[in-house]
Amino acid sequence: MKSPLMKCGHVAQGEDEGGNPICVVCVGIKEGAKEIAEKQPDLKGRKAECSQCNNTTESSLDLPFFEYHPEREMDKYYCGCKGWNWWL
Repeated sequence: MKSPLMKCGHVAQGEDEGGNPICVVCVGIKEGAKEIAEKQPDLKGRKAECSQCNNTTESSLDLPFFEYHPEREMDKYYCGCKGWNWWL
């Protein structure tokens, strides 16, 4: 099953203790991290930009750390350009 878009704007990256999807990026700091968005977006024709290197690709809920930004021209994601533990 694909991870759903949460109300915070990110795709869920994890689950809570009950097995419900959550956004681990926003949980505890931003509302909507534990709530699935009522409407999943139509991403056809949209682009996403890496938050670290500005690499672009087609928007997809399958992109790592995808964040939907309907108010902007492009969505955000992380392409892995700095590795997967660069923040440590």
